[in-house]
Amino acid sequence: MKIHVLNPQEAQKIAAGEVVERPANIIKELLENSLDAGATHITLTVKDGGKTFIQIIDNGSGMSPDDALICCHRHTTSKIDSVDQLESITTFGFRGEALASICSIAKVTLTTKTANSLEGTQLFIEHTKVQTNRVVACQTGTTITIDDIFYNVPARKKFLKSTQTEWNHCLTLFKAFALERPDVHFSLKHDDALIYHCPPVSTLQERITQLFEAPLTTAVIPLITYNQDDVTVTGAITTQQYARYDRGGIFFFVNHRWIKNYQLMQAVTKGYLNILPSGRYPAGVISLTVNPKTVDINVHPKKEEVQFLHPKKVQDAITHTVKTSLEQNLSQQLKRPVTFATTTEHFTPTFEKPFFIMPEVAHNQSMTYQTSTAGDISKLLPPFAEPFDDAEPFSYSDEKKEQQAVEQFAHCIGHYHNTYLLLEHKDGLLFVDQHAAHERILYEKFGQNFQNLAKINLLFPLTLTYNQETIELLANHFDLFKEHGIELEQTGKNQLNITAVPVFLNNQPINELIEETIGLIKELQGINSVEFHKIITEKLRAQMACKAAIKAGDHLTKETIDQLLTDLEATNNRFTCPHGRPTTWLLPLNDIERKFKRKL
Repeated sequence: MKIHVLNPQEAQKIAAGEVVERPANIIKELLENSLDAGATHITLTVKDGGKTFIQIIDNGSGMSPDDALICCHRHTTSKIDSVDQLESITTFGFRGEALASICSIAKVTLTTKTANSLEGTQLFIEHTKVQTNRVVACQTGTTITIDDIFYNVPARKKFLKSTQTEWNHCLTLFKAFALERPDVHFSLKHDDALIYHCPPVSTLQERITQLFEAPLTTAVIPLITYNQDDVTVTGAITTQQYARYDRGGIFFFVNHRWIKNYQLMQAVTKGYLNILPSGRYPAGVISLTVNPKTVDINVHPKKEEVQFLHPKKVQDAITHTVKTSLEQNLSQQLKRPVTFATTTEHFTPTFEKPFFIMPEVAHNQSMTYQTSTAGDISKLLPPFAEPFDDAEPFSYSDEKKEQQAVEQFAHCIGHYHNTYLLLEHKDGLLFVDQHAAHERILYEKFGQNFQNLAKINLLFPLTLTYNQETIELLANHFDLFKEHGIELEQTGKNQLNITAVPVFLNNQPINELIEETIGLIKELQGINSVEFHKIITEKLRAQMACKAAIKAGDHLTKETIDQLLTDLEATNNRFTCPHGRPTTWLLPLNDIERKFKRKL
């Protein structure tokens, strides 16, 4: 095959993929241009999650007719004149490719006027070329309308996600810009409905109040400003009174640019060490100001990531600021009562601790274990168990050795701390974590019996309150919850009811289960539907098993203990719970005897 030069228009469509992957990328570029133009009032309108229509109206400086004609050409910019200026760039955009890329994969209408002009310019651009150019009457500023994204690149258009997924990306982006610029008036419309109307405010906390639900806003505290070694950290974070199940509530800004950075996220998490439970995350806005020469904002085509010259210094600054701010707030909280707030207004369930299993019986039959005697305890041992010190690991390497263990096992000799079952074994003392063991039993049974799930229709439905974004997210997954015996229905703009639950989750904190699933859904946005359903099903069933399982601290009868051990022996993957924690652990006899100086 001969090498040839690609048609410039086709090459531009391909190159656009580096900048424009989804509607949110277009919105980001256009909002940055509006802010660079000095806009103080910006209205963003999207339809169908941005897949069919995007419009941004600003009152910025606007463009002259000549500037309007060349702004959509590649490598045109008002930000820099040479590459040397990249080290000190303070504006958002400078690549000179964003508008050109957008015009190559969408139909664009540009209307603009400067303050000293009596009339404006309107251009219609298609296939990267100006199709019409006319004089119009308009306000000072710029209006850009984007229609039919990827209309001419079907290979890319088919990879756009669902309307809800694309809308969530647009919504998150809008919040980021509004948080960074509380002095700007932002409005957001989706499918002709006004979602946010955010007049300018004087503080970040006021802006947070405009954008987020009450449980979050009431738990927000300002960061103690950090200013050392050319690094300044400001912003606001939530206290220990607020927790969520995903990391999506933390926004990072570097020199006013919204960025994503896993190391910065770790730095924040480190600041919350021993303050929030494992698997829970805070929310907040972290704004970093650094010397432009010490950060490269040109490492990502869409300018979503940055690279620091001294990353450790920046991370330590964030951790120190977060930790210091929380410690100061905690010391003040000790002077008055504290109540724990969650991400939504929840019902308060009555906690009972019945010992549930997944029944293989009709719906009207009992859900209790039948009394039995524990069987082969040796089967509870993992293929190898951790030695207490440096002793040889316990293992079954062949059938003969396993048979010997079967013949010599003993019985359950105790229940320590209402959490661990103690089993006598010829090779030592075997511990069984009652919660982890029961969790694994339930998880495996769930996989076998969810087709005929026993449910309870609630006489008094449980009402949960969420923001509109979360309600819309959940509405797309009602069928998923129904597959798992949880029936939901939306009863208002910000409310939904739980009308039915599985029998084994009766009187359990269903609200927590739904919260955890919301966090997981947000984390998994963007992956293909088959993989999404597989992962979400596994995680949801694991969480359901955790909620329904007996807990650490629950007192168990001898009959229940015997049944638990019997079921654990017959369970696949019995050596860990669904979350990966061990169900059993062996303290070798050799280690015990060495501790008592019986052996050297």
